[in-house]
Amino acid sequence: MSMKSSSHIDRAYNYIREQIEGGIVRPGQRLSRRMLAEEIAVSAAVILKAFAQLEREGILETRSRSGTYVRELLAEDWSDLCDLREMLEPYAAARAAERISEEQIQILRASCQRYHQFPAVFPLPGNATAAWLQHCQIDQEERLFHGTILQAAGNKLLGQVIPTLRLLSNVSPQLIYADGYWRENNLTVVAYEHTGIMEAIAVRDSELAKERMLNHLRGARAVLLKDSAPVKS
Repeated sequence: MSMKSSSHIDRAYNYIREQIEGGIVRPGQRLSRRMLAEEIAVSAAVILKAFAQLEREGILETRSRSGTYVRELLAEDWSDLCDLREMLEPYAAARAAERISEEQIQILRASCQRYHQFPAVFPLPGNATAAWLQHCQIDQEERLFHGTILQAAGNKLLGQVIPTLRLLSNVSPQLIYADGYWRENNLTVVAYEHTGIMEAIAVRDSELAKERMLNHLRGARAVLLKDSAPVKS
């Protein structure tokens, strides 16, 4: 493979992934190879190779005689991904507490301040489409907060794996709407959880940062799965 064709595949891969991360393409949505090739200005063959890479990561799926779709997780799939995040992200938070820079602490602090404003900024959505759009906007702040912690942790492999796990754990707009995942009281809870994690990292308390990150992730699992029972270790 030439460097030029490799560059085109990378560009297509990143474009499609960013479309999914930004919520422009939703879980369960069919992707058009022809339209994407036109948008990115690459060949259909390049799009196929980008599809294959995303499918290997579990982000896309090909359905026989139907096409290529953004993977839509079942509840048990989502729970399995939560298991992985609960093992990895607390470790990342503990490492971040030992390595974080003052600049990164300020990024986390500003993110927490914005999160505390969300209940006033976002009205309760009236339908699944509105709920999805709100989810995507709020998820940008989630990616900034958790991504800064990953960067501070200084583990390159974690920095590659966890963002993919986050992307894989996207669920359908209907599920987000049905469960009221981003309802006002939950936004407030998450804002305080983020603040608690940030404060533990800022004072370099790795054990407390690890504990608070784990509780935060378990709380998100419980809300979406309507599970009020404690999550088993």
